[in-house]
Amino acid sequence: MGTDLGKALEKMLRRFKLKDRYEETKTLEDWDNLVGETIAAHTSPRKIEKGKLFIEVDSPSWRNQLLFQKDYIKKQINQKMDKNLIKEIILR
Repeated sequence: MGTDLGKALEKMLRRFKLKDRYEETKTLEDWDNLVGETIAAHTSPRKIEKGKLFIEVDSPSWRNQLLFQKDYIKKQINQKMDKNLIKEIILR
């Protein structure tokens, strides 16, 4: 009659309203896997606030290129996280 540890953790996160924050942190930590090596090599995710993902880009040319890929990046993250976590991407 034991409870699965993952289910217990998820229940605790929901109870203390930490689930969204946990998923945001997981997104930042798993950046390379979510966006791929090429994009990850030129970007650093900084924070997620109210559905906005703030990304630091290493050069103006990469920033310009990523302006056209914002929807793709958002879609990739939301699909892999199985949640509509990111609503907007801000490039800096």
